[in-house]
Amino acid sequence: MLNQIQPFIPAKDFQLSKQFYQDLGFKLIYEDSQIILFEKDKVRLFIQRFYDTFFAENLVFQLYVDDIEQIHQLLSSLLTKYPMIKISKMKQAHYGMTFTLIEPSGVLFHITDPSRK
Repeated sequence: MLNQIQPFIPAKDFQLSKQFYQDLGFKLIYEDSQIILFEKDKVRLFIQRFYDTFFAENLVFQLYVDDIEQIHQLLSSLLTKYPMIKISKMKQAHYGMTFTLIEPSGVLFHITDPSRK
């Protein structure tokens, strides 16, 4: 039986990534000089003191949310602080309301609210 998967996300700038995920509301669970474990609701992820451009820019995560407008608004409010992030407009898809985020290290998050079909 599978219970959880915790991805390791590369960090181009370890401290910047740390602050970004905290600004998104993630709680720091564990930290050492190489990794940080974050948790928010039912999601856990690591950021790691490792960066490879090809790897980071080809890494994609599907993130399901309950209130897509709220997360889109939160991310939009962070654009001034994190000018390197990219957020698409929300759009309706056959699987729900969706938008994309490219976070500070270039990792793509496909954010979806499946209840909004």
